[in-house]
Amino acid sequence: MLVLGLLSSCTQNLFTTKKPLPAASTLDVGSGYQYRLRQDDIMTISVWDHEELSVGSIYGHYSVNENEGKWTKVDSQGNLNVPKVGSYHVEGLTVPEAEELLEKVLGKWIVSPQLTLKVLNMETTVLGEVGIPGKQRLEKERNTLVEVLGKAGDFGVYADKRHVKVLRQNAAGTQATEIDLTQLSSFERNNLVIVPGDVVYVPSKNGKQFDRKAPSVLGIASIVSTILIFTRFFL
Repeated sequence: MLVLGLLSSCTQNLFTTKKPLPAASTLDVGSGYQYRLRQDDIMTISVWDHEELSVGSIYGHYSVNENEGKWTKVDSQGNLNVPKVGSYHVEGLTVPEAEELLEKVLGKWIVSPQLTLKVLNMETTVLGEVGIPGKQRLEKERNTLVEVLGKAGDFGVYADKRHVKVLRQNAAGTQATEIDLTQLSSFERNNLVIVPGDVVYVPSKNGKQFDRKAPSVLGIASIVSTILIFTRFFL
């Protein structure tokens, strides 16, 4: 029974592979990375001093962080519905590029418009041995791996910090890398910028399940040993 307990104590982790994963540099987005708008992005439009041209304005009465907040979505054609302007193509643009173009369009009706676009659904998913697993909103353009893990409540007791995985989907398929966060020498090289849609996974160390099962396994073993001793001496 002890052997069975040990055999069943192997930790079951996600996203396992027998092939070595490529280096973290394969997911490096470079120093000039900026998020580009895509289909289904949920956004607010804020035009200073023009509530009628805004959708969920950060300057108005509706908070963009509340469920009742107003927002608009980039449709399947890559267009954003902008008040007074109508449908405007924004897919593939960075937020500053889209703001600059829309300010020029709005300049036909108002003097020196000040427009702010905010993407509400820039998220990553953090799973595994962290304090707060789940979806995590990215509040800025550049969010490093360590920052994301810090917001997820730091590592759990059984976290395997040597084999942290980052998975990213793009047009070519799914890319993945494995990162050892225990080595200071590789910190700068491996502290990746995490982009919206990435999955960060912190696996468990081997033996986690054994640690949890050990009290019950040892308890059963003790009972069995007692029975064997009893039958040997009294039967």
